[in-house]
Amino acid sequence: YKPENLYLTGIIPGPKQPSLEHLNHYIRPLIDDMVDSWERGLKLSKTACYPTGRLTRSAIALAVCDLPAARHLASLAGTGSHYYCSACNCYHKTTYGRVDFERWEPRDKDRLREFAEQWRDATTTSERARLFKDHGVRYSELWRLPYWDPSRQLVIDPMHCILEGL
Repeated sequence: YKPENLYLTGIIPGPKQPSLEHLNHYIRPLIDDMVDSWERGLKLSKTACYPTGRLTRSAIALAVCDLPAARHLASLAGTGSHYYCSACNCYHKTTYGRVDFERWEPRDKDRLREFAEQWRDATTTSERARLFKDHGVRYSELWRLPYWDPSRQLVIDPMHCILEGL
């Protein structure tokens, strides 16, 4: 990781992680900027290679977090749930340890978005609880990004691997 290629958007103070609702408030300003940059772009008046300026677009390519933070950020069910994998449709704890990876089906981002929006639009907490139990996803501000795909853009647990030198 080269520092010049990183963009630190903020640090959320501890000692406890914020609730889902509070986390969405923390990331909303960043998502506002990223939606604008993706849809309208940002006009740079002049650069070294483009003296007359250039229109640029920005996107969140990856969200790099440890596993619990990745699930919290993306509003996906935790690893202790029946939806333990964010990349594939392996479901239920009885499927732990499956090695037939050629039969794993990737999670469908459009279906996840649909379930997340149903959760967002639910009018009661009991309806939200049922939707979360049935689908393992809640609404995150990240779903405002038209390209967001948590099964491809969440980098799972790299920090501990780097720390351990793996």
